[in-house]
Amino acid sequence: MAKLVIVNDCAHVMENLIPVVSKVYTVEYLRRTRSPFSKTLNLAWKIMASKGDIYHVNYGLQDAYLVDKLKGHLDVLHLHGSDVRTTLKTAWLGWMVKSNMMNAKRVLYATEDMKEDVIRLRPDAIYLPTPVNVDVFGPKELYATKPKAVYFRLSYETLPLSVPRLLENAGISLDIFDKVIPYRDMPVLLKRYDVFIDRFSIPSLSKTALEAMSAGLATIDYRNKDAIEERIEFLGDPGNVRSEGELNREFVIKHHDHRVIGERLIEIYRSL
Repeated sequence: MAKLVIVNDCAHVMENLIPVVSKVYTVEYLRRTRSPFSKTLNLAWKIMASKGDIYHVNYGLQDAYLVDKLKGHLDVLHLHGSDVRTTLKTAWLGWMVKSNMMNAKRVLYATEDMKEDVIRLRPDAIYLPTPVNVDVFGPKELYATKPKAVYFRLSYETLPLSVPRLLENAGISLDIFDKVIPYRDMPVLLKRYDVFIDRFSIPSLSKTALEAMSAGLATIDYRNKDAIEERIEFLGDPGNVRSEGELNREFVIKHHDHRVIGERLIEIYRSL
């Protein structure tokens, strides 16, 4: 078996795909945290000590730069969001993202809203949809007679002040989580709710929103930001929540099943 070295991860994307690609490749997974030491010196040591036939690097900053400079083997650069939406456009580290994008053999991007910025530098870049383990995030069986909504507080935006009031008026209860929930707990947690409130400032669904949809939840997201009142009123009807939740699961199975995305990734590796 050829050896695949995966460097870093974002939102557990590669964690979802490793079980699929490991059927074809021996996988070495180089993890890091956000601590300054872990993502610099310790990461550099791990990269130097690694040996692989293919290097798949997640995120467009130092992870990819170190692989390129230390191994000369930047095979797949996987862009996930803020590296393109924000950092690429800055004078401080934008040069690094651009350098990595130009030097990688293949460039992947995770959401459609990134396309314009990515293909400007790499017209051959490939959109690889965000994978969801549709077995782990299986469908909920029971929907509440009075829908329950969940929101995870974000560092880059604030929940519109009108939303809690509108939810209350529609008979929808709301739980807001400030702390980070362990990923292993998310499948059970999401099934306790009927509606997932996603981000509004980024025009794409987050991975957590897709996982909630896989579990059969309806969503309030960027697509509704100009008609939030009408959206919440619609979801005040438990029948609407259930029917939309079922359609959401079908959508995720069709477009984001981790097994299908994993097979696409294997074909990309084979094209190197």
